[in-house]
Amino acid sequence: MPRSYPCNNIQQVCAGLTKAWEFLSGQERGFDLCETQQAALGFTEFSYFMPLRLSPDYRTGGIGVLIERPDALGVAAHMFGVDTTCLQDADLHDACAEVCNLFSDCVALHVSDSSDIHMGLPFLASQADYEQIATGSTVASVYVSNTDNAQLFVVEYHIFSQPH
Repeated sequence: MPRSYPCNNIQQVCAGLTKAWEFLSGQERGFDLCETQQAALGFTEFSYFMPLRLSPDYRTGGIGVLIERPDALGVAAHMFGVDTTCLQDADLHDACAEVCNLFSDCVALHVSDSSDIHMGLPFLASQADYEQIATGSTVASVYVSNTDNAQLFVVEYHIFSQPH
């Protein structure tokens, strides 16, 4: 069940994601909060995850960024200033990790009332990683941006595990 955010937080997150995407890709593209029941959160070739830990209560979670190949190509071409035909897969992964970094910053500010949020490093989630994250956590919110050839999802996951 999605968490209930004050409307201004939703607007701030959407505006932050929009601004970050334009900075990284050179493309104007809006983001909206969507209902998790309607979101098709399937594994993508460029599924990245940023782990988060909230102090002092040690709750954990993270931000997932699900990027399809057309968006990965577009953002990498813009970031590196080259044509898409010149890109290697390593370039796409570097660009998508940076997207995950900036998008996580946009969402993490609204994850907790506490400013004590510890972010890990973004990692490319394999299909097994993605399935483990999806089944071992609760989706708190989903932001989406659609184009004619791709969907881009930013997902806030809550795990709420306690360290032993």
